[in-house]
Amino acid sequence: MSEIFDEKNLTRIEILKHNIQKISLICKVSTIIILFLFVVTMFKDKSIIPIGGLSLQMIPYILLILFNTIVYIITDIIKINISEQNMKSVDFFVSFYVLMSTFLGALITISDNVNYNQQMIYTLTLVITCSVFVLRIPQLITSVLLSSATLFIGLYLQNNNTAIFNQQLLYLLTLISITFFISRTIYYSFHRSLIFQSELIKEAHITRELTKKLREANRKLELQANLDPLTNLFNRRAYNHYLLELKKKAERESFLFTAIMVDVDCFKLYNDTYGHNEGDQVLANIGEQLYNLAYQYGCFASRWGGEEFTILLINHTEEKASIICKEIVRKVKELNIEHCSSHIEPFITVSVGASTFMIKNPEQITSCIHKADEALYFVKENGRNYYLHRQAVEV
Repeated sequence: MSEIFDEKNLTRIEILKHNIQKISLICKVSTIIILFLFVVTMFKDKSIIPIGGLSLQMIPYILLILFNTIVYIITDIIKINISEQNMKSVDFFVSFYVLMSTFLGALITISDNVNYNQQMIYTLTLVITCSVFVLRIPQLITSVLLSSATLFIGLYLQNNNTAIFNQQLLYLLTLISITFFISRTIYYSFHRSLIFQSELIKEAHITRELTKKLREANRKLELQANLDPLTNLFNRRAYNHYLLELKKKAERESFLFTAIMVDVDCFKLYNDTYGHNEGDQVLANIGEQLYNLAYQYGCFASRWGGEEFTILLINHTEEKASIICKEIVRKVKELNIEHCSSHIEPFITVSVGASTFMIKNPEQITSCIHKADEALYFVKENGRNYYLHRQAVEV
């Protein structure tokens, strides 16, 4: 799996995704709450709506509602697609949202000290902001300093240096300390969670890669177990498995089946004359020709054993099967491998027997192969170096 971003950028992007999701949620919830408080405030104190204009007490509410509306458009209508290229812009957007939310919370607290506890709105705003968002220290300090300074000045102007102001100041300092602790705890917890998830992903990736390699190794081992190492054709084991699959196929449907048996003429004499190493080279050369034919016509070629080979064809016409038989004989001749001990030709030749059945039940497959073997035996008994194809045989 190719990595687009390094681990640091991945962590930053996950944090930004989390924060954008929380902004979208808090934006909606806070708007509903502010609208409710705004309506309650109007009904409890109708003096805040003087004829011909708005009172100063309403302005922070209006600003917060407008701000949340703009944020809603950005996060839920336009939508933010976070990428490596716009990480800084998104991070600035998050910082600005946190800064404005806490600042407007402080303004509402200053402007409305009649209907609820003096610092309730600011407390809710700060605690929710710092416990829900994953904030870096600069983001946290900037928003807390600006909002708390605004609140400090407002409370001082309202209460001067009185016992109430001293209590409010003590409360504010305690709130800031608690907020800072909560925010850092959330940040480190989230960061550890991301690292843990990253490790899990890496472990899963390693496991998948190892599983993939293991499957590939098993596939190669299985393929090797089904191949004849000398000729690169399928071996007898693969042949038996293929026959089993064909018999299963015959239980479901009918199909035209051709079995071709190939035998190298006078091969024992060749080994006695030239040696087994040269004999193996002959088999390898013939195997290569049969492999190419099997690839060309889409059929199954295997080494039956010794100097015998088989080719099995599914849904090839009788004419096509005869062409393949003729090609086998011709291509082996064209190898022009010297065989001075042969009583057929002074070069290597093959005998070919074939049979074609319309298979309607599994037993007919065995019968077809038996007929091909009989055809091969007939060729070997009657001159060799040619083919016999028993066509259109029905059982």
